[in-house]
Amino acid sequence: CGAKDRTWCLTRSSGPRHYGSGSQCTRDDPQDTRAYFTTPIFYVNAAPHIGHLYSALLADALCRHRRLRVPGTAATRFSTGTDEHGLKIQQAAATAGVAPIELCDRVSAQFQQLFQKAGISSTDFIRTTEARHRVAVQHFWGVLKSRGLLYKGLYEGWYCASDECFLPEAKVTWQPGPSGDSCPVSLESGHPVSWTKEENYIFRLSQFQEPLQRWLRSNPQAITPEPFYYGVLQWLEEELPDLSVSRRSSHLHWGIPVPGDDSQTIYVWLDALVNYLTIIGYPNAEFKSWWPATSHIIGKDILKFHAIYWPALLLGAGLSPPHRIYVHSHWTVCGQKMSKSLGNVVDPRTCLDRYTVDGFRYFLLRQGVPSWDCDYYDEKVVKLLDSELADALGGLLNRCTAKRINPSGTYPAFCTTCFPSKPGLVGPSVRAQAEDYALVSAMASLPKQVAEYYDNFQIYKALEAVSSCVRQTNGFVQRHAPWKLNWESPADAPWLGTVLHVALECLRVFATLLQPVTPNLADKLLSRLGVSATERGLGDLFFLPRFYGHPCPFEGRRLGPETGLLFPRLDQSRAWLVKAHRT
Repeated sequence: CGAKDRTWCLTRSSGPRHYGSGSQCTRDDPQDTRAYFTTPIFYVNAAPHIGHLYSALLADALCRHRRLRVPGTAATRFSTGTDEHGLKIQQAAATAGVAPIELCDRVSAQFQQLFQKAGISSTDFIRTTEARHRVAVQHFWGVLKSRGLLYKGLYEGWYCASDECFLPEAKVTWQPGPSGDSCPVSLESGHPVSWTKEENYIFRLSQFQEPLQRWLRSNPQAITPEPFYYGVLQWLEEELPDLSVSRRSSHLHWGIPVPGDDSQTIYVWLDALVNYLTIIGYPNAEFKSWWPATSHIIGKDILKFHAIYWPALLLGAGLSPPHRIYVHSHWTVCGQKMSKSLGNVVDPRTCLDRYTVDGFRYFLLRQGVPSWDCDYYDEKVVKLLDSELADALGGLLNRCTAKRINPSGTYPAFCTTCFPSKPGLVGPSVRAQAEDYALVSAMASLPKQVAEYYDNFQIYKALEAVSSCVRQTNGFVQRHAPWKLNWESPADAPWLGTVLHVALECLRVFATLLQPVTPNLADKLLSRLGVSATERGLGDLFFLPRFYGHPCPFEGRRLGPETGLLFPRLDQSRAWLVKAHRT
């Protein structure tokens, strides 16, 4: 490709490639591509909160959506886990009077239990205290050293134990401390910092400023959303000093020792970042079939580590940077940052119990906007879930399957004379109106629109698009009032069946598209519609085939068994609405 040094060759792509031009362009078979999704590994100094769950849900939804597009678990991997080394863990364990591994075991188990409860479909949960990870980290260290990228020297600067990172002078400010004295803190996190001076191993990060700039400028989709991409480019306009990558073992013993030098412990962030390689088999050759086909899902507070330090370390080890880095913002509570001192940390386990697993998954992914911080409060959750899941979606299902309206309990036939494919036709049998054609158009384009939103890390927009079409479908049913039509009337029956057929087709598409976000609710809805397990993929999702002159495999099929409310109302003061819909 003309690169002067193959170390910096960044032309490999993990996605489908295009060949030829114009109508002759072809793509690689998507079945041949692999995708590897990762969450950050979460620090075990405290119990998980909703920000941790949000990261995991974003990765889970992206992974589930991809599996529906490219069936087969062998083509997709998804990892999460816990980061268990470092000074902060060492200090927290000492304060609690327990061994560091005991603290790690307890908190890591809390993350595993939460993710299992929330339906996180990861294929691997890694702990950095595992033997396989120690092998990978020490091998990675050895590669950097053999390439002349590590040297031992005196490192002097500010260190933030809470953030486990070194800070330049420009990123430190002075604020009044508890005693009133002025104390140095991190400008970005507000956490205390201390001046550190010790002999460490140092990584030649400064050598990678231009390679990193070239990587990003040639890959504008490498970091999403766009504001974070430009933020990293701006960081790379500043001086990029060499990075300390070890600490004195006498000061930090809870970590992985530097190979051949027990006086030093490997820097916790270098240790942690290598987890993405450990999971796919590094340093064994098998990892190459998964790297760099990797999408990291991270919070904005760790962007610099993933978008500057990690790609530089990878380039230094002769590897390519990850395929994409998806960045999300934080959650506040009633307008305030979550803080143990404020007592406003939201327990995600309580929320999963209170709002159901699918309900809370839906809320976080529907309301979370990666580009900016989002606010949580209980009333917002109740209002959203009652409106969109209980009333709009559940009410629509109740209307279309109620025995009074659909006594046969089937997917009724679609009548092309009542609803011709060409709008504007007139005749005694034509019942379709202009708004009905608008609904068909919106529904036909919805799967592609949703796929594009997923590709652009805009799951909230995908759910917004689905919700908008649910409202349109309810408007369609309300407009034609099937409860006023009579199955015994030769004039009414074809149109009554058509109205129900269209509404059930809409519900089938909604349920299929909601599988990555609300897997249990979607399964319940698809089962009620009589859709089999082999008919739930995205690759062959085709809305209202009869309208386009194709046979519909669902027409005339019996619906699945009644399973009660699709989603229970949380505000019981308005529960009569659901009862009215069911009757």
